[in-house]
Amino acid sequence: MELIDLIPNSFSFRIVSMLDLDEHDEMPEGFSGRVRRARDGRLIIVAWYQQGLLHNPSRAHPAFRMLRAGGAVKYEMWYSRGTLDDPSRTSPAVRGYYANGRCHYEERWAMGHRHDGADGCPAIRKWRADGSLRHELRYRHGTKAA
Repeated sequence: MELIDLIPNSFSFRIVSMLDLDEHDEMPEGFSGRVRRARDGRLIIVAWYQQGLLHNPSRAHPAFRMLRAGGAVKYEMWYSRGTLDDPSRTSPAVRGYYANGRCHYEERWAMGHRHDGADGCPAIRKWRADGSLRHELRYRHGTKAA
């Protein structure tokens, strides 16, 4: 079902096409707008598309969010024209969260390849539930560094 939604955009509003789909419904080819997917009546995914490709709607919102049963974010992914890409020098393209909201892992991407962050941090960092660092992995242009 396609709807139109008004979203605040600075000092005005932006009109956005919106699809509410069940888990197995197909998205129209070349769709631009917000897609919300539900499973058993519960929202599980919010994704933003531009001409059929995942694309961040703004600097403050990721293109893809997977939600937990209670509505908390499970993980989020930042895309630029269908390609994973860090939204800024200090923010990772992929971030996963524990159920309590604490960060579980981060992945840095540059133009669709895992790559150490522009600020020098490793491409992959994972934490334990207690907040201690589990491990870090370095990548250059999609290849694991030695």
